[in-house]
Amino acid sequence: MNWKLIKQIFKKKTIHNVGYVYFGSVVNGISLFLINVLLARMLPKDVFGIFSLAVLSIGTVAEMSDFGLDGGLTRFVPYYIKNNQLDKLKQLVKTIWGWRVWLSTILTFGGIILADVIAKYIFGQEVLTNYLRVSFLGIAGVVLLGFTSTYLKASEKFRYNSAVQILKGVVRLLAIAILLLAGVTDIFVFLGIYIVVPWILFFVTYGQLPKDFSKVQIEKTEKKKMHKQLANFSFWLTVWSFCAIISSRVDQIMLSHMLGLADVAIYSSAFQFVFFYSILQQSISAVLMPKASALSDSKVLIAFVKKVFYYIIPLLMLLAVVIYFSQYLFVFFFGEKYMTAIPVYLVLSYSMLVSIFQVPISFIPHIYNKTHLIAFSGFLQLITNLALNLYFIPKYGVMGAAFTFFLGVIISVVYNVICSVYLLKKGRINVV
Repeated sequence: MNWKLIKQIFKKKTIHNVGYVYFGSVVNGISLFLINVLLARMLPKDVFGIFSLAVLSIGTVAEMSDFGLDGGLTRFVPYYIKNNQLDKLKQLVKTIWGWRVWLSTILTFGGIILADVIAKYIFGQEVLTNYLRVSFLGIAGVVLLGFTSTYLKASEKFRYNSAVQILKGVVRLLAIAILLLAGVTDIFVFLGIYIVVPWILFFVTYGQLPKDFSKVQIEKTEKKKMHKQLANFSFWLTVWSFCAIISSRVDQIMLSHMLGLADVAIYSSAFQFVFFYSILQQSISAVLMPKASALSDSKVLIAFVKKVFYYIIPLLMLLAVVIYFSQYLFVFFFGEKYMTAIPVYLVLSYSMLVSIFQVPISFIPHIYNKTHLIAFSGFLQLITNLALNLYFIPKYGVMGAAFTFFLGVIISVVYNVICSVYLLKKGRINVV
C-alpha cells in the first residue's frame, strides 16, 4: 500500500483547498440566500414564485448544455497536467470549448423562441413567458463561466475560483440591495443583474485557460481519437445529467402544477438554507476529484476513500446538531409568513447529510470510466422522484415533495455503495 502517497494527498494543503472552495461557495450561497430573503420579504408570494422559477430556468438550461463535457474536463485535465501532456491538455480544452460555445448559442435562441411553450406546458404558468425570455438571455454567460470555473478547479486553482464565486454572489447582492433601497421592484431588472454578472466574470477568468489553446492544431486522427474518448466518457454523463436536472427540478414543477406559485415559494425558501449543505458536498468533491483522477491503483484508491470517510463522519455528526438548531433562524430571515417551510427545511437538510455521506464513493465510477453506471443512477432517481411526487404531493402538499427528496437520496446512496464495492474489486484503473 502506498501510504506515502495517501499522506501527501491529505496534507494540510488539501484541507486548505476544501476550505477555499467551501468559503467561496458559502459566500456566494449566503449572497444568493440574502437576495432571496430580501425579495421574499419585499414581494408578494406569487411574484417571488415567478422570480424563483425564472432563476431556476437559467440554471436548468445551463446545466442541460453540459452534455457531460465539464465532467470530461474534471476527469482528464488533472491527468494531463500531472503527466505534463500540455499539447493534449490544450487539444482537450479547445475541443470542449468549441462544443460549449455552440451548444449555449443554440439553447439561448431556442429558449427565447420556445419560452411560451415552456411557461404553459412545463410550468403551467403562462404569466412566466416574458420572464423566461429575459432569463434565457443569460444562458451563455452562465455556461461559459461554468466552463472556466470547472477548468480552474480541475487544474487545482482553488483560491482563484473561490474569488470568482465570491464576486458572483456579492456583486449580485449589492446591486439588488441598492435597487431595492431605491424603490425598484421590477423582476425584469433583478433578472438583468443575474444575467450581466456571469458575463463580466467570464471575461475576467478566460485568461486562466491554457495559453493559446485556441490556436493549437489537432491532427485528424488525434481529433477523432479525442472525440471518441470524450464521447465514450461523456455520453452516459449526458444521460445522467438530463435525468439529474429533471429530477432535481421536478418537485418545483409539479408543485407549480398541482398546488400553485405560493407553495413553490414555500419550497424554494426552504431550499435556501439547504443550499449551504449542498455546496459543502460540492466543495469536498471539487477538491478530491482531481486528486482521485490522478490515481491508477485500486488499492491506493481504497485507502483514499477510507481516509475521506475518516473526516466525513465526524463532520456529519456536527452538522446534524447544527441543522436542528438552525431551524430557529428560519422565521428571523423569512418572516412569519414562511413558518410552514420549517418542517420542509428539516427533512431536506437531513436528506443532504445522507447525500454528503456518499461523497467518498461518488466519484469512483468516474475514476473507472464506468459512466453508464452513473447514467442509470440518474434514471433511477428520476423515475423515483416522479412516481413518489405523484403520490406524496397530492396527499401531503409541500411536505410530500420533501419526503420524496429524502427517499430519492436513500435510494441513490444504496445504489452508489453497491456500484463502488463492485468496481473496487475489479483491480487496475484504466485511465484512458
